[in-house]
This record gives sequence, structure tokens and C-alpha cells, in this order.
Amino acid sequence: MKKFLLGLTCGIALTTTTAVFAADTIQTYLFPATFVINGETKNSYGYETLNYDGHAYVPIRFIAESMGLKVVYEDVSKTITVDNGFNILDINNSGVSAGHLSIIKEGNHSSITGKLYIGIDSWNHRLIDSIQSLNPTVDYTKTIASGKLVFWNEKGEVIEKVPYQISNVLNGAEQIVPLETTSKTDISDYAAVTLESTNPFYGRVPDLHAEISTKDSENKVQFGLVNLLKTGEYTLVRGFLSTINQTDVSPDAKITITFLNDKGVSLGTATTTLSAEKPETQQLPFAVFLGRGDLTKYKSITIQVGK
Repeated sequence: MKKFLLGLTCGIALTTTTAVFAADTIQTYLFPATFVINGETKNSYGYETLNYDGHAYVPIRFIAESMGLKVVYEDVSKTITVDNGFNILDINNSGVSAGHLSIIKEGNHSSITGKLYIGIDSWNHRLIDSIQSLNPTVDYTKTIASGKLVFWNEKGEVIEKVPYQISNVLNGAEQIVPLETTSKTDISDYAAVTLESTNPFYGRVPDLHAEISTKDSENKVQFGLVNLLKTGEYTLVRGFLSTINQTDVSPDAKITITFLNDKGVSLGTATTTLSAEKPETQQLPFAVFLGRGDLTKYKSITIQVGK
């Protein structure tokens, strides 16, 4: 299946020079190609480009994923789905994303429907095979996908974390499945939505590299940035946040991280607290919070602790 998925191709007509030796002869051969997608050169390692009858056929998975799209192949119906609507992300788990959300206010809560994309790399295939081999009479073809939709207001504050659970998910498969859940409050006026605590989750050891911890001017707290992830008009921030020498800082004190460009001008801020709930994950308990704007091009950060 995996080899077949990697071999899925779509034809893109290119002008080529081909020597024709006979009217009924069609040349087919692989050739090296450099791909520049939206101005950025993409590494096509592991993929081949095919010239067939004067047309270039390129791997649809490589092209689609290079453009931020999701690709799913369904073997029974021989259907290839390409979708650009899965832009709700989990900064701790790149293998799962959501999209196509519909929020309907129902009294004092909201009804939520959408779709969930589960990537092939989100599964621990070795673990699945091991469990199946130990229990050969048990059917492990179906499992449960779960997680939380995190709804934020325009200030980067959490409105509500809404859990979801999806039954009859194909174990170990790449797929798109329907998502339905209900919030406890009215979240229809949200500004941004992200995912957290998603399963399946492979559980790989994360890249623990973080910048040297930045401290506030009074040496109360320190923050080591691990990474940033742009999502719509906002940016998710992940890092290590702690007090210095057990300094007495109120758990609810606002901690503001300001992101500066190379000229020291603010690109935006992200605010959290020491008491903010951290995502449930098999990785380390990173602080994850949200800032408005594109903070990914920052050059330095500052920290301010409120009261």
C-alpha cells in the first residue's frame, strides 16, 4: 500500500523534445527534474518523474503535499482525494489535522461538525503489528481517534477546549473521517481554532532543541522557545515556561512574550499564564499558546510578567 501511494502520479503536460523512431513507438523513461513550487525549490527525494509520450508525469502526493494539501488513497473504490481544507493543526502532532468546520449555535452551546485527516505517519505501525501478533484472534482493524478542538478569542485566550471521539477508524490507515462534537458553551464567535492532545499519535521523541531561555527583566520567569506554527491569522507558540529559583509568581499572572524583527520592531505578542492547561501529550509538557499575526519571522523575544 505504501509503495503504491508513493507511486500515485498525475500527468502534467510539458513541452519536451523526443526522438521518434517509428510512428507506433512511444518512449517512456524516468528523468531528473527540479520542482519550484510557489517560488520555493522543493526536494523531491524518493520520488521519480516519468516522461511518457512527450508528457511529464509527476507524483501527485509530492506535488500536493508541497503545496500544503492532503492526499488520501482509498483502495476499495480506487479514489484519490486531494483536499486543501485541513488547516486546523496540532503543534505536537503533525500527522493529524482538521477542517471544513461548521459551527451552529444551539442555545447556550454549539454543535460542531467537520472532517479529520489522519496521516499514515501518525500511526505506530510496528506497535500495531506487535499487538496483532500477540492476539491473532482479536480484530484490530478498527480503533478510536480522539483529541480536542481548542477555540480561541481574538486576544489569544482559550474560550473552550472541546473534546471529540471518533469510532470505527481504520487502524494504521491514512484516511479522512467525519467529526462531530458539542461544546459546553457558545463558541460560535471564536477567532481561531487549533487541535491538541490528538490520537493516533506515533509518539516519536521530539526535537528538544530550544533557544537559550529568555528571562524577564526581574528574573522571575524564563521561556525557551521550541517552535512556532502559523495557523491562519495567528501563530501557535510552543516552548518551556517556568519560574526562576521558585520565584513567587501568581499562577494567573499574565506572561507576555513579544516577538521582534531584526530592527527591534514588534511583530506581535502571545500571552499565557503559569496555570494555563497544557496539552495532554506523550511528549514533555510544553506550554502552548497563541499570538496574533505571523510571528515566524522573529529575530528576538522579550518577556514581561504582569500581576
